[in-house]
Amino acid sequence: MYHTKPVGKYLIEVCHTGPCMICGAEKTVEYLESKLGIKVGETTSDGLFTLKTVECLGACGYAPMFQMGEQYYEHLTEDKIDEIIIQCTISFNDN
Repeated sequence: MYHTKPVGKYLIEVCHTGPCMICGAEKTVEYLESKLGIKVGETTSDGLFTLKTVECLGACGYAPMFQMGEQYYEHLTEDKIDEIIIQCTISFNDN
């Protein structure tokens, strides 16, 4: 629950409990690791994204899913993940 080292502007918390794992959470994590070039617990070199796995986020019917801040992203596919990352990058660069 506490961060003992700095995290990125966007903290991606992937649910990895039973229902989400059955629905593809492991593939979601693997895709995010590949896409961002980091492993779970790491932050991208630009400080933009940190990837973390967490216990149940209470959205079992919408798996696989992750949370960034107060926003839930549900029924994730590789295309949806790509869109989310692009939007975060654009938003960050506009500020």
